[in-house]
Amino acid sequence: MYSFDTYVRVEYVDTDKMGVVHNSNYFRYFERARCETMRNIGVNYKDIETAGLIMPVIEQYAKYISPAYYDDLLIVRTTISEFPNVRMRFDYQVLKQQNGAEKLLCQGFNVLAFMKPDSTRPQPCPEWVREKLHKVL
Repeated sequence: MYSFDTYVRVEYVDTDKMGVVHNSNYFRYFERARCETMRNIGVNYKDIETAGLIMPVIEQYAKYISPAYYDDLLIVRTTISEFPNVRMRFDYQVLKQQNGAEKLLCQGFNVLAFMKPDSTRPQPCPEWVREKLHKVL
């Protein structure tokens, strides 16, 4: 299992009329954290695209537990617990430091598939990506 923390400051544009982070923004936070997690492992999406593959999201879920507000500093903890084959799953916890402890605000996941841009059929995870993941999983 591999885990990486990305910090996100809630911007005013992320909130709704009630001053609460709008539910759709959590998926943006997930994506930002996923990109940073992959970059930390040494896998950049540009490199995947240069290798002739794309990684569309094929499944996504979020459970909202407690609200986040403007100017909160959030921790988006991304976990990879499964070695990818044709799909790669990322699990997320959105946390906030509160009273010296981490408070869980949202949890979720998404699943991406390795695909060629001109096809709808999944492709195996590239060996060079598997090698980098093997070092951390």
